[in-house]
This record gives sequence, structure tokens and C-alpha cells, in this order.
Amino acid sequence: MKIGVVVDSACDLPLSFLQANNVEIMPIALRFGTDRYVDKRDPGATLQFYNQLIPEHGLDAATEPFTVDEIRDLFLDRLVTRFDRVLVVAIASSRSEIFNNATRASFAILSGYRKRRQAAGVDGNFMLRVLDSEQLFTGEGVLVWELLRWLRSQPEPHFDAFQRHAETFKKYVYAYAVPRDLFYLRARARQRGDRSVGWFQFKMGSMLDIKPIVEVHGGDSHPLDKVRHFDNGVEQIINRAIERIEGNRLVSPVIVMSYSGNPQEIHEFPAYKRLQELARKAGVELMESLMSTTAGIYLGPGAFSLAYASED
Repeated sequence: MKIGVVVDSACDLPLSFLQANNVEIMPIALRFGTDRYVDKRDPGATLQFYNQLIPEHGLDAATEPFTVDEIRDLFLDRLVTRFDRVLVVAIASSRSEIFNNATRASFAILSGYRKRRQAAGVDGNFMLRVLDSEQLFTGEGVLVWELLRWLRSQPEPHFDAFQRHAETFKKYVYAYAVPRDLFYLRARARQRGDRSVGWFQFKMGSMLDIKPIVEVHGGDSHPLDKVRHFDNGVEQIINRAIERIEGNRLVSPVIVMSYSGNPQEIHEFPAYKRLQELARKAGVELMESLMSTTAGIYLGPGAFSLAYASED
């Protein structure tokens, strides 16, 4: 039985890693005014987006999930003849309709998958389930990394056990993010009708260089702290990861980081070298990637995110 994993393009893991592990990417559509762009996690296109498009504060940008029909076609074209069982890991349903659309699409393929499999000479039934990751961006990355590790560890993986592991593990995932420019966080929140970042807060935060540290856990995102200067926010987030390694409190040996710019700039943060050394000694893998375009629309260029799975 071949088990496959699908992620949406907001999942912050390197494209090379996803391709090497045969993970299918479910695109997210982005709207720039009247133009529609499909985000497939192409590093070159994403970096160009950060360098040329998004720095314009007046840019009218928004994310748009694939429709039920678009997702159904992707499932039929890309999955039903390659795998017997598939788990789709979707961005938190509290922030996107991807989970709901993918769930509806999973029912829509029931009447068409058999013909596809028979025509390709593939026997047996096909099953697809959709998981609400209750996470964003790097948090999705931690969950997907662990699911792939679990699959490799099982001589004969059972799909029900795989689903149960995913449901249990996602409860341990914590993600953090700090924006460099508050404009994007405020603008996208206002698009959703969220007035939590008001004009006065935005102006004062910009004048005093105060940055929020956002925590994501269990489908909820909220400001965890406020710090002066972006670099101090990054240091605080990295130090949280260092504390989890030193206290042996990681549930899975991985820390996922992303940056809305050249990922090599992550290495310039002072705490990074200490994190790198501790991770090497503890056997913890550091996964670094270019932040997804979807995340970048909300956090802006130069933003940093980090996630791990921990018991606390």
C-alpha cells in the first residue's frame, strides 16, 4: 500500500525536500489587483516577489484558496494513480477555506477515481483524508516533516495509524513569527475585518520600532510579546528553540525556520550559530526555507518564522 502526503503551498519546507520525499503540493492562488498568480513554492518566483512586488505598500494583494473543482481535478490527475492512500495536510481552517474546499473535493472524486485507476492498470480502492493542521507556515512544516519521518520508520505503515499519529502530534506544534514591517500585518488583518492592529498601534509601533512576536498553536494565533527592534524579536524566538533543545523537551528532532527573503540571511542572526551547534550535538535537524508567498503577503518582506514540537 502506497501512502502519499499532500501539503498546500503555504507549508514552509524547502521545495527540494518536498520533491525528494514525493510530497505533492496543492497550490494557493494569490490576487494582485485583478491579476491571479498560482503559488507552487517556486523559489525563484517567490524571491522575485519579495524583491520586486511586495515592497510596494500600495500593493493590493490577497490569498485565494483553490476552488473545490480545481482541487478535485488535482486529486484525480496527480494522486489516484500514484497512491493508494493519501493524507492532505491543510493550513489552519481558522485562517483559510483550503481545508473545507479540500474536504469537499475528497468526496467529489469518489465517482471518478475508479475509472482513472483502471485505465492506469492500478488495482484496489483509493482513500483520501484531509487534516486540519491547526497551524501556519513553519508549523505546517514541522508536522509534515514528522509525518514523513513516521512513514520511513514503519516497515508496513497502516493508514489509520498514520492518521492517528498526525492528529496527536499536531497538538505539540508551536510556531512563532516576527514581522520586520508592521504595515503588512495590519493591512491583511483589516482585509479579514480584524481590527486588532489599529492605526495608532501601527504608527506608534513603527515610530518606536516595536515588533509583535506572534504565536500559533491549536488553530489560534495571538501576540505572545512585544519587543524593541526586529533582531531582538528573532533572538527571542531562536532562544525559545534553544531552551527546548537544552531541556530535552522536543517531541520531534526538527526545528523549521523560514525567512521572507534570502534564507541565508537567517545565518546572520547572533543566536543562530548557538542554535546550530546545539542542534548538531543533539541530533536535531534544522530545516530552513524561503518563506511561502502566502505567508509573505501577511508578514511582509524580511519576516522570520520558527516552529518546533514541544511538550510545553
